Amino acid sequence: MKKLFALLLALAMVLSMAACGAPAAPETAPTTPQTPTQTTETTPTPAETLPTEPVEVYTQAPYITDVMGITAPVEERLPVVDDIFVSQCDATGAVLEIGTYGGDINLVGGGGSWDLSRPTLETIIRRNSDGSYVPNVIKSYEYSEDYTVWTFHLREGMKWSDGDDFNADDITFWYYMCHINNYDTKASWAALKDGEEAFAVLEKVDDYTVTWTFQNPKFPADFIENGDFKWCWAPSHWLADLIPSSYYVENPYWEDTGLSDEDVLKNGQAKGVDKATVKDLGKEIAYYFWNVGGMPTVNSFSLVAGESRNDTVCHMVRNPYYWKVDAQGQQLPYCDQLVFTKTSADGQDQLMFRSGEIDILGVAMQDIASILGDMGDAAVLRTFASVDWGGVKVTFNYTHTDPNYAELFNNIKFREAISIAVDRAQVSELLSDGFLAPGQCAPQVGNFGYDEEWITKWTEYDVAKAQTLLEECGLVKGADGFYDFADGSDFLLTFYGYLDSGAVNEYPVLEQYYNAVGIKTAWKEFEVAAFDMEIDNNTWTAVIGPHTSIGGLSMRDRVAPFVPVQQAAEWYGDFGTWVGTNGESGVEPTGDMAKLVEIWKQWEATPIAEERDAFNLEIYDIHKANLWTIAYLESAGTYNLVTSSLHNYPDNLVSCDLYMYANIVHYENLFKAQ
Repeated sequence: MKKLFALLLALAMVLSMAACGAPAAPETAPTTPQTPTQTTETTPTPAETLPTEPVEVYTQAPYITDVMGITAPVEERLPVVDDIFVSQCDATGAVLEIGTYGGDINLVGGGGSWDLSRPTLETIIRRNSDGSYVPNVIKSYEYSEDYTVWTFHLREGMKWSDGDDFNADDITFWYYMCHINNYDTKASWAALKDGEEAFAVLEKVDDYTVTWTFQNPKFPADFIENGDFKWCWAPSHWLADLIPSSYYVENPYWEDTGLSDEDVLKNGQAKGVDKATVKDLGKEIAYYFWNVGGMPTVNSFSLVAGESRNDTVCHMVRNPYYWKVDAQGQQLPYCDQLVFTKTSADGQDQLMFRSGEIDILGVAMQDIASILGDMGDAAVLRTFASVDWGGVKVTFNYTHTDPNYAELFNNIKFREAISIAVDRAQVSELLSDGFLAPGQCAPQVGNFGYDEEWITKWTEYDVAKAQTLLEECGLVKGADGFYDFADGSDFLLTFYGYLDSGAVNEYPVLEQYYNAVGIKTAWKEFEVAAFDMEIDNNTWTAVIGPHTSIGGLSMRDRVAPFVPVQQAAEWYGDFGTWVGTNGESGVEPTGDMAKLVEIWKQWEATPIAEERDAFNLEIYDIHKANLWTIAYLESAGTYNLVTSSLHNYPDNLVSCDLYMYANIVHYENLFKAQ
């Protein structure tokens, strides 16, 4: 019953949040493919709090006419009415405040390819923080009953930032001229692979419809939900003279350019993209395209021509042809520019935030209180919940070559003893100044599978009970006050860690508790490469710190942190080696560890999201029962301080790469109060 309720609740959240980014009117019936199809629902019943009256008049920012000199009416720069994206909610489902035009958003950054993308990047789908999503750049999609044919419907009348039409030609160009030939170095995307060497066949049906055809089924999690498959378009009109003949792959839509590598490099240089090799050029324009000043985009902002992400100050200016509006018909974005400023000295970014020179500041948890104390109502804290399953974690080698250790670690009573032997409240004070609450290794608040009973399991400090449990495991206390194995051999719990992981600070705190309960411990620290070798060789005993490789968003994002499918995580050790090599090496999983693998195979075999989530929860139940990794504190999140004048910046988001790639903070919705 509990699982059924959870699934119904999740479905309700998906429907309510999908309403927050719906097209202006229902989509027309699809015409392709001819095989029976299942179509995504893009226009569910709106939430009661959202406007129900259709938008009749569209307006634009004064900046477009006054500064950019564009006089064409906004209606001519938007898609047809039914295909306009109406932005009404943020990624948490909160209804957006209607904003006002003008001003800049000042940020710290530049110098990194993703710094410019995360405030602006538009992707195939738009993710919400609960894992649901809606079509974004594409208007809608559907797939055949056997999941081999996927159809994308584009937004009619949508344009690039220079006013050129955005249509199916821009998708065929990206796929055949930029991607499948590996010109952008990312042709390995699993979402588009149809076997080891084959790729999906892309077909243009009409100007606003394309199909992807596979011989082998591509389930939603393998295709549309795939984190790597973020975009599939490029401005063909701008890139036509930047594809060399040496990279040409025969295709039905585009002819060999006949251009030499030297020609292409020269053409790129003329457009401000100066690269030494065509490979580097391809990656820049077809993969890191948001970094290219003056290159047309469908994003909300574009890098100014002649500027570079490496400049001390760089500007991204509003897209006058942007295809999203707010609930009152105001073309987004609200602000005119994003201004990125590199900082050089430690603490310079904090000084700039305090003085009002920047509007958003990523900040360490230990600095939050002092900055907010100084700034009062001028700043607010916005938190991104971590997908990590707790902080200050320890795990053990369940496939240890010494049978004494292997038997002990696989005894659940030992793990409970290790958990309750530590005073989490004191650990919080010592390691986080009381900022992080006590907790267990489990999905954190706001994450898929959060369970309050799980997060508090075995967290009550109890030395006497811990010692009883250790003795029930067969350990015997020696004359020195420390436990030994029943056969008289020494029991030494040696923790492994790597440099700069933070574990070197955590170990002394935990050591005193382990010693007090009668467990003798030791510490070994390695360079990362040497640490990984110890893990790979199965020569380790226990691990402390962040490198326990358990937890994450969910199995939708990655399987390996939750199931021993390969040698990828410390908590399952050589069990993963056995599964990953089909039993050729490693240790065969048994008991609940084997059940994880069994359920994972069922998860992998179903394309239905609700069924996958149910299997995912079954796997979580097994983790809850076993707690193969112990955490002592809740996980530290990611923290941003935002100036109070900046509105619509969401709170309580979930921080992970999968979401960040989908621009979960929608900067086009941010505005500055007058």
